[in-house]
Amino acid sequence: MKHSSELRDVILGWFKAAENGDVSWCDHHVSGNPDLRVVGTDPKEWLKGEKALGFLRNEAATVGGRVKVRIVEVEAYEEGSVGWGLALPEITLLDGNKVSPRWSAVFHREDKDWRMVQLHASIAIGNTEAFGDTDVDAPQPGAA
Repeated sequence: MKHSSELRDVILGWFKAAENGDVSWCDHHVSGNPDLRVVGTDPKEWLKGEKALGFLRNEAATVGGRVKVRIVEVEAYEEGSVGWGLALPEITLLDGNKVSPRWSAVFHREDKDWRMVQLHASIAIGNTEAFGDTDVDAPQPGAA
Protein backbone atom coordinates (compact mmCIF):
# COMPACT_ATOMS: atom_id res chain seq x y z
CA MET A 1 0.00 0.00 0.00
CA LYS A 2 1.25 3.49 -0.76
CA HIS A 3 0.12 7.09 -0.39
CA SER A 4 -1.64 8.32 -3.52
CA SER A 5 -1.38 11.99 -4.46
CA GLU A 6 -3.47 11.27 -7.57
CA LEU A 7 -6.35 9.87 -5.52
CA ARG A 8 -5.93 12.67 -2.96
CA ASP A 9 -6.54 15.15 -5.79
CA VAL A 10 -9.64 13.19 -6.89
CA ILE A 11 -11.03 13.38 -3.33
CA LEU A 12 -10.31 17.10 -3.05
CA GLY A 13 -12.04 17.41 -6.42
CA TRP A 14 -15.23 15.93 -4.97
CA PHE A 15 -15.44 18.61 -2.30
CA LYS A 16 -14.68 21.37 -4.82
CA ALA A 17 -17.31 19.96 -7.19
CA ALA A 18 -19.91 19.85 -4.40
CA GLU A 19 -19.01 23.39 -3.34
CA ASN A 20 -19.45 24.63 -6.93
CA GLY A 21 -22.44 22.47 -7.91
CA ASP A 22 -20.39 20.65 -10.57
CA VAL A 23 -22.05 17.27 -11.20
CA SER A 24 -19.52 16.38 -13.92
CA TRP A 25 -17.17 15.03 -11.21
CA CYS A 26 -19.63 12.16 -10.80
CA ASP A 27 -19.43 11.37 -14.52
CA HIS A 28 -15.65 10.92 -14.27
CA HIS A 29 -15.15 9.56 -10.75
CA VAL A 30 -18.20 7.53 -9.68
CA SER A 31 -18.59 3.95 -10.84
CA GLY A 32 -21.67 3.03 -12.81
CA ASN A 33 -21.48 -0.45 -11.28
CA PRO A 34 -24.75 -1.60 -9.65
CA ASP A 35 -22.68 -2.48 -6.56
CA LEU A 36 -21.92 1.22 -5.89
CA ARG A 37 -22.80 2.01 -2.26
CA VAL A 38 -23.38 5.32 -0.44
CA VAL A 39 -24.03 5.68 3.27
CA GLY A 40 -24.78 9.28 4.20
CA THR A 41 -25.30 11.17 7.42
CA ASP A 42 -29.09 10.78 7.42
CA PRO A 43 -30.45 7.39 8.56
CA LYS A 44 -32.37 7.15 5.24
CA GLU A 45 -29.17 7.54 3.22
CA TRP A 46 -28.32 3.88 2.64
CA LEU A 47 -28.20 3.69 -1.15
CA LYS A 48 -26.94 1.43 -3.91
CA GLY A 49 -26.46 1.45 -7.67
CA GLU A 50 -28.37 4.06 -9.67
CA LYS A 51 -29.98 5.54 -6.53
CA ALA A 52 -26.52 6.09 -5.03
CA LEU A 53 -25.27 7.76 -8.21
CA GLY A 54 -28.38 9.93 -8.38
CA PHE A 55 -27.92 10.92 -4.75
CA LEU A 56 -24.31 12.03 -5.34
CA ARG A 57 -25.25 14.01 -8.44
CA ASN A 58 -28.15 15.64 -6.58
CA GLU A 59 -25.93 16.37 -3.57
CA ALA A 60 -23.44 18.28 -5.75
CA ALA A 61 -26.18 20.13 -7.64
CA THR A 62 -28.18 21.03 -4.53
CA VAL A 63 -25.43 22.27 -2.23
CA GLY A 64 -23.42 23.99 -4.97
CA GLY A 65 -23.05 27.69 -4.25
CA ARG A 66 -24.72 27.26 -0.84
CA VAL A 67 -21.71 26.06 1.15
CA LYS A 68 -18.01 26.71 1.58
CA VAL A 69 -15.78 23.71 2.20
CA ARG A 70 -12.44 23.75 3.97
CA ILE A 71 -10.57 20.45 4.15
CA VAL A 72 -8.96 20.03 7.57
CA GLU A 73 -7.29 16.73 6.73
CA VAL A 74 -7.23 14.30 3.81
CA GLU A 75 -5.43 10.99 3.24
CA ALA A 76 -5.41 8.72 0.20
CA TYR A 77 -3.86 5.31 -0.46
CA GLU A 78 -3.72 2.82 -3.29
CA GLU A 79 -2.79 -0.80 -3.85
CA GLY A 80 -3.05 -2.00 -7.43
CA SER A 81 -6.47 -1.12 -8.84
CA VAL A 82 -8.00 -0.30 -5.42
CA GLY A 83 -7.74 3.00 -3.58
CA TRP A 84 -9.29 4.51 -0.49
CA GLY A 85 -9.32 7.83 1.26
CA LEU A 86 -10.44 9.72 4.32
CA ALA A 87 -11.26 13.38 4.79
CA LEU A 88 -12.28 15.78 7.52
CA PRO A 89 -14.13 18.60 5.77
CA GLU A 90 -15.46 21.68 7.55
CA ILE A 91 -18.60 22.82 5.75
CA THR A 92 -19.86 26.36 6.34
CA LEU A 93 -23.51 26.93 5.49
CA LEU A 94 -24.96 30.21 4.20
CA ASP A 95 -26.19 31.09 7.71
CA GLY A 96 -22.66 30.71 9.07
CA ASN A 97 -23.29 27.43 10.87
CA LYS A 98 -20.57 24.83 10.45
CA VAL A 99 -20.68 21.07 10.29
CA SER A 100 -17.66 18.77 10.27
CA PRO A 101 -18.58 15.34 8.94
CA ARG A 102 -16.15 12.46 8.69
CA TRP A 103 -15.86 11.13 5.16
CA SER A 104 -14.34 7.98 3.68
CA ALA A 105 -14.54 6.32 0.29
CA VAL A 106 -13.24 3.34 -1.64
CA PHE A 107 -12.24 3.69 -5.29
CA HIS A 108 -11.51 1.27 -8.11
CA ARG A 109 -9.43 2.09 -11.16
CA GLU A 110 -11.70 1.76 -14.20
CA ASP A 111 -10.49 2.78 -17.68
CA LYS A 112 -7.48 4.61 -16.16
CA ASP A 113 -9.72 6.75 -13.88
CA TRP A 114 -10.31 6.37 -10.16
CA ARG A 115 -14.02 5.71 -9.69
CA MET A 116 -15.79 5.72 -6.35
CA VAL A 117 -17.45 2.41 -5.45
CA GLN A 118 -18.29 3.14 -1.81
CA LEU A 119 -18.76 6.32 0.22
CA HIS A 120 -19.52 6.80 3.89
CA ALA A 121 -20.12 10.11 5.65
CA SER A 122 -21.03 10.55 9.30
CA ILE A 123 -21.39 13.27 11.86
CA ALA A 124 -19.58 12.37 15.04
CA ILE A 125 -21.17 12.52 18.45
CA GLY A 126 -19.33 11.79 21.65
CA ASN A 127 -19.40 8.33 23.20
CA THR A 128 -21.05 9.69 26.33
CA GLU A 129 -23.86 11.22 24.27
CA ALA A 130 -24.29 8.02 22.26
CA PHE A 131 -23.78 5.38 24.97
CA GLY A 132 -23.88 7.15 28.33
CA ASP A 133 -20.95 7.26 30.72
CA THR A 134 -18.07 5.07 29.59
CA ASP A 135 -14.51 4.64 30.74
CA VAL A 136 -13.14 4.81 27.19
CA ASP A 137 -11.62 8.04 25.95
CA ALA A 138 -11.35 8.02 22.17
CA PRO A 139 -8.32 9.71 20.60
CA GLN A 140 -8.96 12.90 18.64
CA PRO A 141 -8.50 12.96 14.85
CA GLY A 142 -4.90 13.58 13.90
CA ALA A 143 -3.64 12.32 17.28
CA ALA A 144 -2.32 9.04 15.91
